[in-house]
Amino acid sequence: MNYKGFLFDLDDTLIDRKNAYEYMYKIFYDSHKEINSSLTWESAKEFFWSLSPNGAADQKKSIAAINKKWPSIPNDPVEHKRFYFETMINGLNALPNSYKFIKKISSLNIKWGIVTNGDHYQFKKIEKVGWEKIIPFLLASDIYGSKKPEPEIYHEAVRLLDIEINKYDYSKILFVGDNPYTDILGAHKVGMKTAWIKMDRDYPKDAPYPDLIINDVEELLDLM
Repeated sequence: MNYKGFLFDLDDTLIDRKNAYEYMYKIFYDSHKEINSSLTWESAKEFFWSLSPNGAADQKKSIAAINKKWPSIPNDPVEHKRFYFETMINGLNALPNSYKFIKKISSLNIKWGIVTNGDHYQFKKIEKVGWEKIIPFLLASDIYGSKKPEPEIYHEAVRLLDIEINKYDYSKILFVGDNPYTDILGAHKVGMKTAWIKMDRDYPKDAPYPDLIINDVEELLDLM
């Protein structure tokens, strides 16, 4: 199928949030005796991952859960959010093949962009991996005012793609992401085709099934 435009999630689709998340919480673990004296890193890591279902985390809820388990750790959502993102960005890298992929699609004059749930820290992630000059646009939910899977953010992304399509006929647009309940669900609802990044997981039965299942974005080059 010939697509007219491609939209991508950011975290764990183009950049490696998974390893950056573990990097961040390993530093948190090492710096808090309350945690590292009571749990092995493997056990603590399992707990920290429970705070991020489907690759998304609410920092306010996360620090509240940490404080509930270890009451001596302050329940300070502002400070935890700062630590969370600044530390994670320090440990952030692009996923293998993703830079080569976006360089290739840019050279082919393909219309594309990034749609991500988050705020200004999402732009800092792009700066960390050195992509700020190559990305056509990054639409961040907290700045725009609508988040995936709400339809408004997908409509805005299509406007930014600036492609010729029949109004609200998004069947020639492919949305690529790792989260079944935000990326795939939202794109499916507005009529886009979808590709799910597998990441060694089984697809959940309670989300709309994607049109494609891939291991990384480079596999999409065969569609172009």
